[in-house]
Amino acid sequence: MSFVIFSAAFQTIAQPIAIASTSTDRAITAQLNDSQFLTNGLPQQVVRRVRRDLAQRFNLAQRDLKVVNSGRETWSDSCLGLAAPNERCAMATVEGWRIEITNGQQNWIYRTDLRAQVIKLEAGNRSELPPQVVERLFETIARQANVPASTLKVIESQPRTWDGCMGIFEPRRACTQIAISGYRVIVMGDRQSWVYHVNQDGSQIVQNATASGSGISITPSFTASEAQPPLPIQDTIFQMTVSGGLRGDTTETVLTSEGILYRRSTGMRASVISEPTLIKRLSSLELQQFQHLLQQQRFPNLDGMKYLTSAALADYPTTVVQTTKSTVAYIDLEQNQLPQSLQTIIQAWNQLQ
Repeated sequence: MSFVIFSAAFQTIAQPIAIASTSTDRAITAQLNDSQFLTNGLPQQVVRRVRRDLAQRFNLAQRDLKVVNSGRETWSDSCLGLAAPNERCAMATVEGWRIEITNGQQNWIYRTDLRAQVIKLEAGNRSELPPQVVERLFETIARQANVPASTLKVIESQPRTWDGCMGIFEPRRACTQIAISGYRVIVMGDRQSWVYHVNQDGSQIVQNATASGSGISITPSFTASEAQPPLPIQDTIFQMTVSGGLRGDTTETVLTSEGILYRRSTGMRASVISEPTLIKRLSSLELQQFQHLLQQQRFPNLDGMKYLTSAALADYPTTVVQTTKSTVAYIDLEQNQLPQSLQTIIQAWNQLQ
């Protein structure tokens, strides 16, 4: 999982409060709240990231979310003591925070490391799916995959509004533009994960086969909308960005609509950007074949997915692949454990170079 890390002294963060008279009342209130959090030792950036995560998970307004309790904790592993099924966790002490947050109607408990690079929602809050929906979903998976329902666990759910195709892309298929309220759900079993799209009462359940099928060494999750990297510019067909690692460099490889394949790098300091290097020019046929493969492998169905391992917490580079409408992140250390469609796309992309 990659995050941008901000650090600032209390005096620097608190300074805008003294001149907040020029801001809106809402901004003043938020800043005053954040100053209170800081006096208790909880960094403002941690509060912001927890708010964003909670708002994105359950479609809540960030301005309604308030921290009601927080304290420093020492977690026993890199998963903060909340490992998902089959998630690999480094056995090392991790300093962090335990935070209770409310919208006035319901409370949630979060665990984070010191800078909220790792954010975990405690058990009991990981899924807001109604029990009858979970039961129907597990029955469906058990029947389709021939696995015991007792081995299944919802590891993440996300409120979504679907179109007439329940958000499932199929080449050359038109979808009715209606609004179906529901959820996108990740379910983990003993050997693999599944991604399903369901409506609110569970009467419509559709597997996102493209995003399903990651192996047990991969922990699938959803990318919060606030954490999504910017989409490529309009004339981009495909882009791969590799970032992180011990050096902190970022390398982008880009294919344009004119068939130009080039690479550029950015150092740890964003101002250090290398000149683009031309890799090759694709023929019209090669370009069409790759675009066709993206369609056939249903790349849009992977949008917003992350496939990470514990290596993401050890400065191992994270790879993000994108079109102008879709983004998916993964760690290539366990590439053979990724969903098959994503593996096929990566292999075809590598062959172009």
